Amino acid sequence: MRRPLAQWIIRTLTSARQELLRQAFAGLAEGDLQPFETLFDPDARWVGVPHGGWEGETATCADRSTIVGRLRRHSRRGRRFTPERLIEEGDRVAIEVTITDPDWSGPVKVFKVFTFRAGENVVVRMNDCVDESYALQVLAA
Repeated sequence: MRRPLAQWIIRTLTSARQELLRQAFAGLAEGDLQPFETLFDPDARWVGVPHGGWEGETATCADRSTIVGRLRRHSRRGRRFTPERLIEEGDRVAIEVTITDPDWSGPVKVFKVFTFRAGENVVVRMNDCVDESYALQVLAA
């Protein structure tokens, strides 16, 4: 039985999965995508915000090479991802991320939810979430 959302606790101890995600974001900040390449399963999916694409579509990437390629393009164009709070529940970790981009008027805060394969430190899915409420729903799904 899952706990009601009001009873979720933001964990203060860093798990191995949280540490792997922090290392992956640190690598990305330096232009090193190897930690993300290692973290994602070859068939991992990246699912964007539902209906958040340019023409109302839901953006997706269907495998590790596409995900890492997209992150590489963002990095080369100057987009930066700064991880902040992490919330872990079962095989999922939500990360509040501040994104900056030289073409944007200011920073944007979003959440990314990483779903790990049960019992392993391998990400099989990453969901973009517009806010904490949506991220908590993805964590509870």
